[in-house]
Amino acid sequence: CITYLLEKSRVVSMSEGERTFHIFYQMLGMSDDEKRDIWEEGLMGAGTSDFSYLSKTSSDAIDGLASPENWPETREALSVFGIHGDKFMNVMRSLCVILQLGNITFDVETIDGEERAMLSARDERDKLSSLMGVSAAEIEAALTKRIMSTRGEEFTIFVNDSGARDGRDALAKEIYARIFDLLVAACNESTEPKGAPTNQYGTISLLDIFGFESFKVNKFEQLCINYCNERLQQKYVLDNFEAIKSEYEDEGINVFDFSLVDNSQVMQLLEGKLGLITQLNEECVRKNGSDENFVYKFKVVNSDSNRMIQDHLHRPYEFGIRHYAAPIKYDGRMFIERNLDKIPTDLLKCVMVSSNPLIREEFQQLSKKMDAPKSGGLKKRSEATKHLVITKFKQQLTSLMSLIETSRTRYIRCVKPNKQMSPGMMDHAHTVSQLESAGLVTAIVISRESFPNRLTYELIMERFRFLAFKFPDSDLNSGDIKVDSKMLIGLLLAGVMHDSHIGRVEAFTCGKTSIYFRTGALERLETIRQDYYAERAIQLQAWYRSLVARQQFSTLKQGMILLQCEVRCRQAYVAFTRKVRSAVTVQCFVRECLAVKELSRRRMNHASTVIQTRWRGMKPREQFITVRKAAVRLQCFNRMVLGKKEAALKKKERDEHQTINKRMSVIQQTFDDATTIQGTVFSVDEGLLDEVETMFEFLRKEIVILRKKNTKLKKDLADAETDKREIFNHASGVDHAFSLSKIRNEQMSKTNMALLDDNNKRRKEVTNLKNELKTQQQAHELQLQEMRAEFELSLRNREIELNTIQQTLHSSAALHKREVEAVHDEAERKQEEHFSQISRLREEIKNTQDSHQDYLSKLMGVLETTQESRRNLMPPSGEMILRRKDDEIAELREEIARLSQSDCNGEDESTKKEATKSMKYIVKKNRENRKAHVQSLMSLASQIEETLASGDSAQTQQFLNLMKEAIQVGEKSNSKMDRETVNMIDNTALYTQNGVANADAALIAENEKLRRKLEKKRDRKSFRSEEDSSSILDGVETTDSVGRGMSSKGMGIERQTGSKKLGKKIGVRNNLGRKFGRDKT
Repeated sequence: CITYLLEKSRVVSMSEGERTFHIFYQMLGMSDDEKRDIWEEGLMGAGTSDFSYLSKTSSDAIDGLASPENWPETREALSVFGIHGDKFMNVMRSLCVILQLGNITFDVETIDGEERAMLSARDERDKLSSLMGVSAAEIEAALTKRIMSTRGEEFTIFVNDSGARDGRDALAKEIYARIFDLLVAACNESTEPKGAPTNQYGTISLLDIFGFESFKVNKFEQLCINYCNERLQQKYVLDNFEAIKSEYEDEGINVFDFSLVDNSQVMQLLEGKLGLITQLNEECVRKNGSDENFVYKFKVVNSDSNRMIQDHLHRPYEFGIRHYAAPIKYDGRMFIERNLDKIPTDLLKCVMVSSNPLIREEFQQLSKKMDAPKSGGLKKRSEATKHLVITKFKQQLTSLMSLIETSRTRYIRCVKPNKQMSPGMMDHAHTVSQLESAGLVTAIVISRESFPNRLTYELIMERFRFLAFKFPDSDLNSGDIKVDSKMLIGLLLAGVMHDSHIGRVEAFTCGKTSIYFRTGALERLETIRQDYYAERAIQLQAWYRSLVARQQFSTLKQGMILLQCEVRCRQAYVAFTRKVRSAVTVQCFVRECLAVKELSRRRMNHASTVIQTRWRGMKPREQFITVRKAAVRLQCFNRMVLGKKEAALKKKERDEHQTINKRMSVIQQTFDDATTIQGTVFSVDEGLLDEVETMFEFLRKEIVILRKKNTKLKKDLADAETDKREIFNHASGVDHAFSLSKIRNEQMSKTNMALLDDNNKRRKEVTNLKNELKTQQQAHELQLQEMRAEFELSLRNREIELNTIQQTLHSSAALHKREVEAVHDEAERKQEEHFSQISRLREEIKNTQDSHQDYLSKLMGVLETTQESRRNLMPPSGEMILRRKDDEIAELREEIARLSQSDCNGEDESTKKEATKSMKYIVKKNRENRKAHVQSLMSLASQIEETLASGDSAQTQQFLNLMKEAIQVGEKSNSKMDRETVNMIDNTALYTQNGVANADAALIAENEKLRRKLEKKRDRKSFRSEEDSSSILDGVETTDSVGRGMSSKGMGIERQTGSKKLGKKIGVRNNLGRKFGRDKT
């Protein structure tokens, strides 16, 4: 809760029709007990007429809330926020001080031509003195005199009656402001969330802003309120119209007249460099500044502003401003004084010695602020003006605007329907005036001038294109969606115009991306669309209703048939039931006749049985009655004899009781006489007397108990004489017990004195032990603090070491990650180079093979041609030679085919062996490197444990456990990768001449899979995820190294295979050359 510009002037003065704060009326409506506790002298029987500050209104001004029934609610509400007990009483008495200050009146006394103020109501002064706890003389001096100091000298001046009243009112306003701030602070403290900083919570704030005020005489408070409204109106304009203005400008639409709501010129006039606030502050800090000088300077400096009202009929202290709501004329009198808002030093000193703790402490704090030393020798202007009311209010508004900027703002305008605050009545002129003052009329005018609805061209064609069937001559296939949309909307809204301040205009306009509609235009389009859908819906409804009616008719027909069947069945059932009922009726009649006959027979038998029974029981009954009467007489006689015996016993017992009571009274009298005699000689211990009386009471109770026992024994024992002897023996025992108790009492008195002495000694010993224990506790606390400081220091050092180790681990992990990524990139680059070299060599080998095949085919053709020519030219004797040459050619072909087959098989076997050997070597070397890396990490973890062993930090142990788990997970992942690599080695079909490309593709796919896994691992935030990512990087590095080894080995194999092929083919060529040479030779 934040307070902005508390209207504390309402405490001392109210305009016509206004009232002061509710708490004053509620205090007067308290119960008499509450008034007596707070301030009996002033509140008992008092009303609003008894206090000057409240005399203009009555308690009825707050609608009956000042009744005694409502006061407990106010007190309970204050107690919720911690205002209870003494604090509550101090607050209430401070409010009473405010009311009593208003009753202090002054008269004018003229001495030596000088008017001096003097107190006229001495009794009111005395009431205030007793209430504040300050002497009456000090109060009177503080109100009527001022002590001035000049050049180290102090002198007293007397103030006039107006100055005294102003000082009194200033003190009352300041007391109320301090109480209000105290309550606000208590509310904030009670509602503030505990256990966490406030900035961690979101807030929903409700700002109760000032309404725009325009009275017959507008003073400093109205200026501040209207200034606040101007700031809020500026924020409202920026929130609601600036965005619309910028949007229209971007779309190329004519902007409405923004000057209707723009109040930037008013804000410049109020808070500009030469504005009203600056001029007022300068006049306040200037010596001998006056209100008329302030008004004159303000008018002269801002004469060129169109928001300044230049009226020659204004008085020197009057000025006018054209606000956004209405032009206002202000009365500049008292502006300087109310802006300074200072309390005279004499009054401040007087209040600081008050017995009310709230008033005393609050004004002591105020005095410290006023006496605080200023920086530098001279006051700067900012330092001199920062304590002024208008400056503080401006700073509060600036912070409020900053707070609103960070929140989502909603505006609620409150309108008062009538000035009389009567229900069910609306004053239209007053309501319209409020709407104009709030700027709502202007906002409505601008809303009518603007385009409240808009739709994009695509959405328009999507929603309304089907309505083009109403206009068969229109062509909406131009290819330009803007032209088609504009044509369609123009046809649909043909003849629809909108009234504006410039005349009748179209109901829509086209922008760059959307079409903007005036009020009601889009609703008309939606109505046309809804009508179209409504017509189609009616057709669908008619068809559906006919279908439903047909189904209902079929259902009714089926139901009618079933109903007829049911009725006929019912009729047949009723006829059958009627026949059955007739048969049953006949049977019942026959059975009834038989039953009546049987009943009469049984009645006759029963009567004779009853007569016999009665006759047989009569004689025994008479005998029983005779015996019972005789027994009753015997019992009466026996009881009479026993009663006489019991009465005699009770009489004897009563006589014995009286005898015992007489003896006890004699003993008591004897003891009282002894006590009286002893009291005359020496003082009797009161405790002893109490003990004696307690003993007598105990003896009385014992006697009662014994009487009961005696009664029981008398009833149980048959011999009365034995009981009598026991009673006398018991009485003598009581006498002996009394004498023994007397002796015991004397012994207990002596024992009590001894115990008292022992108790005093024990107390002294306990006091000494407490002192020793306190000393030991202090020493123990000092040792504990030292140990705690040492422990915190060691813990801080351990935390610093842990942070250093963590940073080292993170940096090493990041460095390792960067190195792995660099190696990974280098491996990919080399792998691509290897792939390109392999493909190039494959092309070269293929070309070489093709050239060799062409050469061999040509050579075979030449040989066959030569052989044919020889066969034709050679004589018959040369057939053996030709046959031999044919055999050699056939052998040569077989050798070529065999060489080609052997080359292919040799290449496959060598390729498999070399690839297997290279891959197994790489796997073995990679495994050794990983084991060495894991051992180094484990040794590092053991070192961290030894270093942090003394810290005993659970977080450090958890950190180490996570690092170990990450190492184990990385090792498992690498082991899995090794197994997959070995499986790939065992599958030799992937490394044949025809399957090398497939094996490379498999390795590339595996690498891509591992890379995707790495990217998922990198997204995790914990330390474990980072270690897993490192292990996966190691796996990727291993796979890439395997791929590079396989590629390089494969390239070497290809090169070796190519050289072998080339050598073998060159050898074949040489063999053919040799054979051809021999043939030629």
